[in-house]
Amino acid sequence: MSGHIDKEITFKMKNENINDDSYLIERVKERDQDAFKMLMIKYQPRIYSALYGYVKSKEDAEDLTQQVFIRTWNKIDSFRGESAFFTWLYRVAINIAKNHVTSASFKKQKLNTSDDILDFDYPHFDSPELSIESKETSEIIKEFISNLPEILKTPFILREYEGKSYQEIADIIDCPVGTVRSRIFRAREAVLDFIKEELSNE
Repeated sequence: MSGHIDKEITFKMKNENINDDSYLIERVKERDQDAFKMLMIKYQPRIYSALYGYVKSKEDAEDLTQQVFIRTWNKIDSFRGESAFFTWLYRVAINIAKNHVTSASFKKQKLNTSDDILDFDYPHFDSPELSIESKETSEIIKEFISNLPEILKTPFILREYEGKSYQEIADIIDCPVGTVRSRIFRAREAVLDFIKEELSNE
């Protein structure tokens, strides 16, 4: 599948159906490639943005975005409409990203990558403990966040970096809202404790 989408595709549909996900999905299930291109045009920028926020590499985000839509094409029959299509698509993207960042190749690449690629904009909470002016300390905190356990890092990033609601995160990672809240609380607590330790060391 080409990584480039021709936005000038001549795909003829009734106006009332052209932005209707359910209509496009049914067409895709019938292996309609033009309908699939419409879904890609609609959702590719948001998926790429989410993946870039997760892996912080333009090249990796592009590759993973392509993987997401390849998997979507192959697995579209598993979408049952029990959640919004974007929620389902986002879940596919996050699972692919999680597999990527835990791979040996990613870990090796991370050790050799430049500082600008690892420039993770760590979340800002309404807390005086996070009033940090030291660039060096900020970089250390970013690295700490990137190394949180996956079960904490994923909901933390989705909430604080992507701005997702608790319910959206619960749908994406397929667990109860209460569990999402607990994991985000634990992640925040870990980050704050780490920051306090860093500040005291300074």
